[in-house]
Amino acid sequence: MEVFSTFEVIACPRISYIAAKETGYCRPKFQNYLPKTNRTSTMYTSLVRPLLFQLDPENAHNVATRLGTAFCRLPAAGQRLVHRHDGRWPQLEQGFLGLRFRNPVGMAAGFDKNAGYAGLLRFMGFGYAEYGSITALPSRGNPKPRLFRLKKDRALINRMGLNNDGAQSVCRRIQELKTADPDLFDGFPCGINIAKTHDPGITGDDAIRDYVSSYAAARSAADYITLNISCPNTREGKTFEDEDALSELLDAIFEIRSKEDPPLLVKFSPDTDTRTSDGLLAVCEDRAVQGYVLTNTSAKREGLRTARDELDRIGTGGLSGAPLFSGTLNRVSQLRSQLPAGRVLIACGGLDSPEKALQLISAGADLLQLYTGLVYQGPACIARINDELVRKMYDLGIPSLSNWPRNAP
Repeated sequence: MEVFSTFEVIACPRISYIAAKETGYCRPKFQNYLPKTNRTSTMYTSLVRPLLFQLDPENAHNVATRLGTAFCRLPAAGQRLVHRHDGRWPQLEQGFLGLRFRNPVGMAAGFDKNAGYAGLLRFMGFGYAEYGSITALPSRGNPKPRLFRLKKDRALINRMGLNNDGAQSVCRRIQELKTADPDLFDGFPCGINIAKTHDPGITGDDAIRDYVSSYAAARSAADYITLNISCPNTREGKTFEDEDALSELLDAIFEIRSKEDPPLLVKFSPDTDTRTSDGLLAVCEDRAVQGYVLTNTSAKREGLRTARDELDRIGTGGLSGAPLFSGTLNRVSQLRSQLPAGRVLIACGGLDSPEKALQLISAGADLLQLYTGLVYQGPACIARINDELVRKMYDLGIPSLSNWPRNAP
């Protein structure tokens, strides 16, 4: 077997740790084989983030995504940029839900509501993305300002109001993109997150029909579908995180669901108590839901460093970011112990570092999602997480992520 030189190992980030190990390449050097990641992260936190944080959070999001998308569309170089991470982490590739994931780190719903940034997301190193939430009818969402930073907590509060172009439009855009550029979605699954139209006049049976309409549009475009059940969708003002309401919703969806439809997942709120969570889980398991996303944003404000008067000024909205991590970790561990083999768990909430990723996977998460962590740590955090997973696998002596031992140190 050819022996790789030190220069080749350091200069080529696509070499696998298996090759390094088999050629006798020593571990300390292997652990440093991707030296650029930390420099990129430092550049973001010291230069780019301060500039973006001078803007309103929503404007900063729009500026960053538009510039990034334009960068990925550069003539000749654009395609190479989008696919620059292909083959970088072969040990992390896994199969779930009948799909191939190049790595376990995905973009959570909320970042790309209208499926306009698939190329940018792949460029940043994500292994998959969840688009939306989409709703049956288009919506402009709530009045601005509706997105707020809690810098001391590395968190966000949003009350965007499910602004999106509508299920038919977004799903048609995804189908057209898959047709025009099928390589973009090779090993880069497309999840679609659906919710009820942001209209308080749509209640009861109309709310369920609204939801089913979005499902019908999504199943022709999605690789998997996530039901967002944390919005006030019922006549009584409850969310679908009520056993009776969730039963009615799932029954309506399964009436039109066929064997050819994409896998179905449910996304829970972090605010439900154990008894409620157990009841909802039983409803889902009775209907053979194939996986769960843990969790959505939180309405709670306990334990934050941000001053109470600032929280009062911001008002209502969903909290995301670092303060949610401990709850996410606990929910993942709890549900993994309750679920049969084969159910997929996606951990979402508070992920912003390699150390947290290791904890979530050890607790039982199959896949990971982040959004707020990207705002505070920058795109390099995705590569840092994947790099550290590979390094840890090398330490554990396991050939692939699917062999990861639960409760690993």
